[in-house]
Amino acid sequence: MNKKLLSIAILGTMTFSSLILPTTASAESYTDKIEEAKQNANQNQKNIDETDQKIKGLASEKDNTQGQLESINNTIRVNKEKSQKLVADIQKSQNEMDSLQSEITTLEEKIEQRNEQLDQQARTVQTNGDTQNYIEFIIEAESLVDVLGRVDVVSQMVNANKTLVEEQVADQKLVVEKKTKTEQTIVQQNALAAQLEDAQTSLEQQLLEKEVIVSQLASEMATAQEDKDAFLAQKAAAENAVAEYTSAQEAAEKAVQVAFEQKKAEEAEAAEKTESEAAASESVSATSSSEQNNTETAAVAEAPAASTSQASQSSETNQTANNNTSSSNSSSTSSSNNSSTNSSTKPASKPAADSTPAKKPAPTPAPAPSSGGTSLSAMQPAIDTALAAGKPYLWGGTSLSGGFDCSGFTQYVFSNVGVSIPRVASAQYSASTHVSNPQPGDLVFFSLGGSTVDHVGIVTGGGGFVGSQSSTGVAYTSYTSGWWANKVVGFGRY
Repeated sequence: MNKKLLSIAILGTMTFSSLILPTTASAESYTDKIEEAKQNANQNQKNIDETDQKIKGLASEKDNTQGQLESINNTIRVNKEKSQKLVADIQKSQNEMDSLQSEITTLEEKIEQRNEQLDQQARTVQTNGDTQNYIEFIIEAESLVDVLGRVDVVSQMVNANKTLVEEQVADQKLVVEKKTKTEQTIVQQNALAAQLEDAQTSLEQQLLEKEVIVSQLASEMATAQEDKDAFLAQKAAAENAVAEYTSAQEAAEKAVQVAFEQKKAEEAEAAEKTESEAAASESVSATSSSEQNNTETAAVAEAPAASTSQASQSSETNQTANNNTSSSNSSSTSSSNNSSTNSSTKPASKPAADSTPAKKPAPTPAPAPSSGGTSLSAMQPAIDTALAAGKPYLWGGTSLSGGFDCSGFTQYVFSNVGVSIPRVASAQYSASTHVSNPQPGDLVFFSLGGSTVDHVGIVTGGGGFVGSQSSTGVAYTSYTSGWWANKVVGFGRY
């Protein structure tokens, strides 16, 4: 009995340890996914910071360019004011030129009149002959008084002519000076106007260039802002993924913990039952030993009876040994089944090794399928299509063209019959209706690492399921025997 209890304790400890100690992380390990999502969030934050710096640099450059634009605009405005004033000055000079031209015309008329007067005097002298020259005019005076009078007249005539000549020269000089000054003024004004026009053209060109730069900076800032918004959205998505994966991981860990506790309770119940059967076996053994002593005592008194008793005793001993062997085999089978499945059905009890033979428990019949859930026959076309595609397992895959991971395959199949389920295995387990009597079309969930739900398949009946495995892609296999048997967490229905 002690050996059997020790074996049961060791077996239970090994089974429990194999369930609670994590193994190598699988392809869908939520720890890896959470870490990856966190890295994505951190990278997006880094991109956001870099984009912010870029936006700040562009904003500073834009402000600087805007300042240059303002300076150019101010210069253009000042030049425009100068141009307007210059245009007014040119107009004024042009008016002065017109006025001067009028004066010049008047002076030229006066000069012409003087020329005519002098010519007339000259013609008069020539027409009247020698008597008309100044000397003869004086000599022919009749008296001294007449001489003096004639001398005075000649003097006045000479002075008048001299004045006319001087005025003529002065007026001509003044006309030349005014014309020269006015022409120089107009030339200077025209040159300044040309300079202002060149400056205006240059400034307008600079203005256009700066406006193009400002437009480019605004476009770059808009693009950078769009990049920043995209990074913010990606960061938010990554943070949401972290929260989703963390929540799914917690739910899966809770589910696995519940399954572990149920398993421990079943093992404790099995151990308690085994101890009770062992105690009963000891009692039966003691009774058998007492009967054997009584038989030996009776053999002393009755020889014939002794022979019969010995034969009976021998037969009983052989039967006991055979039954003990059968009980031992039954115990091994029960222990093996107990360590290879995580379903909610209680394991068969183990008979004691040194006891009176006990009946081997009859196998528990499979429960009848419950109502509800999605029909496997409805899903079969989508399953056959995925099998025919022959794509290998693809982590994160959700399509026929690229391949599937486990939860991508189940989501694809269910979506083809109009049923929407979450994307990842743990979330599918959390959102499903948990059942202990799976029927074809239900989902079977596994824990590869011992702490989270990280694999899923579709129950096909008879202990089998179809799913996308990393070694085979989409394929049929069993969850009651082989590699998957001791990794079952539970079943879910949609």
